Amino acid sequence: MTVSTLLNQILENSDRRNINSSTVFIKNKKIVEKKLEILATCGNDKLEIVTDFDRTLSKHRHKNGELAPTCYSIFESDPELTETTKSMLVSQRAKYYPIEVDRNLTESEKVPYMLEWWGLAHDAIVECGIHRSTLEKTVKECHLELRDNVDVFFQLLSDYHIPVLVFSAGLGDVIELFLRFANVYHDNMRVVSNFMQFDDNDKLTGFSSPIIHTFNKTAASIINNGLPKRPNILLLGDSTGDVHMADGATVDDPTGQLGTVLRIGFLNDSVEENLEIYQSLYDIVLVNDATFNIPLKIIQSILKHEE
Repeated sequence: MTVSTLLNQILENSDRRNINSSTVFIKNKKIVEKKLEILATCGNDKLEIVTDFDRTLSKHRHKNGELAPTCYSIFESDPELTETTKSMLVSQRAKYYPIEVDRNLTESEKVPYMLEWWGLAHDAIVECGIHRSTLEKTVKECHLELRDNVDVFFQLLSDYHIPVLVFSAGLGDVIELFLRFANVYHDNMRVVSNFMQFDDNDKLTGFSSPIIHTFNKTAASIINNGLPKRPNILLLGDSTGDVHMADGATVDDPTGQLGTVLRIGFLNDSVEENLEIYQSLYDIVLVNDATFNIPLKIIQSILKHEE
């Protein structure tokens, strides 16, 4: 499959006249075509996947229209979490989330609030004395869903030994447990997130350091993740902050000689309000798309190009 054919296939669902009926938006077709060409020419041994978890790998809504859970909301259904702590987490979100998404504040201005928010939440959770076995049961019984074809996507990456970094400002234990229960966790994957620390009795005693929050989910924040470094990255996210996840891992060189980053953003909500800014940050924007079909097509095309 040629790059132009792949691009045309990606654009099959694009109708710029109607935001509500379109699922694919590409602001600069030439840039996307160039990046796809670099990825295809360099092949799978030069490629790495960097992806967010909540609302990127997982669905934003269920088929019935209900909002799907995140790794934090799954955790909040843990029976060992007290009602007082649950109420505290809700009130903290009401206070800090508006700061996180405030367009009038810079990221550097938001960071102290994010550190405060995560720190308070972690301290409150530790006080509940949660046990690993209870957490495992909670995750196993949760209603979180992966996007359609994420399993096929991950299996293909595993078969061709393409490294995968899963970033999250949420809870790494929940994410890793869920991926394992869903049979999609492979040896080529690493989860970079906030992990729980348990004592010899499997009781929660603290969280890993440093805190991973919305605005420091970058490859530069990892000293050694145990995965090989690759110059070309396929980045997948759903927030404006996710575009920085590959920072420090490679150089987004327009010529492709030093490396390239193809950014795909899932825009799940407030489409008309956010489409313009998403298009300025991501190479490809997928609107209200519950599948992983586009990333899968790209990987399949890269692998087929090598045959």
